[in-house]
Amino acid sequence: MFAYLVFISLLAKQCLCGDTCGTKDTSIPQLSVQVFDSSNAGTDDKIAASILVDGEWTPWYRIDHSGCDNFDRGMTNYFDEFADYNSASGWEAIALYNCDTDGLEIDAVGYWNGADSTSVIDFFCFNVAGPFEEDCFTDLDELPQGSCYSGGSSAYYDAVWIDQNNAGCQGIQFYTGKTLVDDDSGTFVAKYFYSSSPGSPSCSNLLLDEAEETE
Repeated sequence: MFAYLVFISLLAKQCLCGDTCGTKDTSIPQLSVQVFDSSNAGTDDKIAASILVDGEWTPWYRIDHSGCDNFDRGMTNYFDEFADYNSASGWEAIALYNCDTDGLEIDAVGYWNGADSTSVIDFFCFNVAGPFEEDCFTDLDELPQGSCYSGGSSAYYDAVWIDQNNAGCQGIQFYTGKTLVDDDSGTFVAKYFYSSSPGSPSCSNLLLDEAEETE
């Protein structure tokens, strides 16, 4: 019976269609990452994530689904690694990190907002890399837009690029729940989170969720 339950759990995490990996479930704390739909946007690299919850960063987890091209171009990925971090106030910040040199172009990030639902970040501020290398937009075709912050020049972009090459940046960390300064409709944007950091992950020693650990 145990082996059967493990098989069912793994099957539920596998991608059986072309557009998503994992299952969207807005009733639990869930992280989602949408890959930009362009050539070279996807990656087979190891991607890590950490979440700031109630003032503390979680350990770094490898976000992954067995048997699925998680980060193929145009793919939306739903990850349950942080399902136990069910804070009523929602997640405060997110950090994402690419452990290798095959870059990933991120189009959007979904996160737990503490109201039994999720919110989606569609844009990324120019300084979203923060403590990592700060040039996350060199390899992108997208032009800078508008202003992330009031006063001065502070562009935002439709997508962000992370990798270990000099042309990109290793990772990003950003607030949740922040909106564009010139947008009254509540469009969420990733603004650099500066109060603390989870540090760089040990990519050879990332945590996996329970289903992945049974492989």
